Amino acid sequence: MNGFVAGDANPDLLVAAREAVGWTQKRLAEELTRLAKADPEISQGYVSRAEKGLLTVAGERLELFASALSATPDLLVSDAKLWSLGEGCLYHRNRASTKASTLRRLHARINLLRLYLRRLAVDSTVPLREFTLVPMRVGGMDGPEDAARALRRTLKLPDGPIESVTAVAEQVGALVVPMSLGGREVDATSLHPPGEAPVFVVNTDAPAERQRFTLAHELGHIACAPAPDMDVEDMAQAFAGELLAPVAQVRGDLRAMPITPARLLQLKAHWRMSAAALLRRAVDLAVITDSRYRTLNTQMSALGWKTGEPEPLPDDAPTVVPALVAAAVRSTGGVDAAAAKAGTTAENLRAMLGDDVLGADDD
Repeated sequence: MNGFVAGDANPDLLVAAREAVGWTQKRLAEELTRLAKADPEISQGYVSRAEKGLLTVAGERLELFASALSATPDLLVSDAKLWSLGEGCLYHRNRASTKASTLRRLHARINLLRLYLRRLAVDSTVPLREFTLVPMRVGGMDGPEDAARALRRTLKLPDGPIESVTAVAEQVGALVVPMSLGGREVDATSLHPPGEAPVFVVNTDAPAERQRFTLAHELGHIACAPAPDMDVEDMAQAFAGELLAPVAQVRGDLRAMPITPARLLQLKAHWRMSAAALLRRAVDLAVITDSRYRTLNTQMSALGWKTGEPEPLPDDAPTVVPALVAAAVRSTGGVDAAAAKAGTTAENLRAMLGDDVLGADDD
């Protein structure tokens, strides 16, 4: 017996594992060559053929790929389904200038994160919650605002601001993972395969008020079933605005005093939304004119609020994923063992979930 994992690598997982670390095929070939001390060197063409399924990656070569990609061999041979844009369950909130390579890496990471969490749940006393939310069809008579109001009723949320958007997402069965995405190009991404709990990754490089609105935006994607001709990003934005600041409640506050930067900060503290989002809400609800909106935007930009608003809000801390991971660490005997169960290394799992979730290093 050679101790190797039986089976051939899943080509889709080879691609995802490589893209998750941000490597090109050439860079992976160089790493494979270094680890194997290969002479002649392993070529980019070999990696390309492996990722296309044109050659078998098993045995020693499977171990080599796993070592290079911070994966376990048993993860790479699994028949797990990976999801991509266009399949109706993967979304992201990003700037128009975001590079395609950045999005590919993000999509690979959330696909792998989903697999890690599902594998950890097997050895956790905290099971994955059942996701039962039925999305509302929007378009025509019902809009995304109606879906937001319906969700508030379903969850019996009190009037006024939402204390924790993360808690709302977890209440409907979503898995929320705050994670640094290395900058502000992308605010969040979400993955919701049919029949599974949605996974939301929210960028912690953004301020807390931005994270809250972003998470509400991602909730819009799972709470709404849009008409074919509807822009899904506009839909999610409208949903988020109504979920966080319902028109029937916020309009009076917006009209009570003239809208100024100082007034927006007062409203921010109450509604737990950014001043920028509240300003957008004011113009969308026709409380102020487009001209006044542009003037205030210019003033806020001059104050430096575009890069960081004063009086930041506290973070919304998730509870479900930390509890699931902590239980898996206990049941497997430590962080290293839990990471191996997930299908990766402790270092890689820490990079995704953070020290607060995984706790102290193994001795």
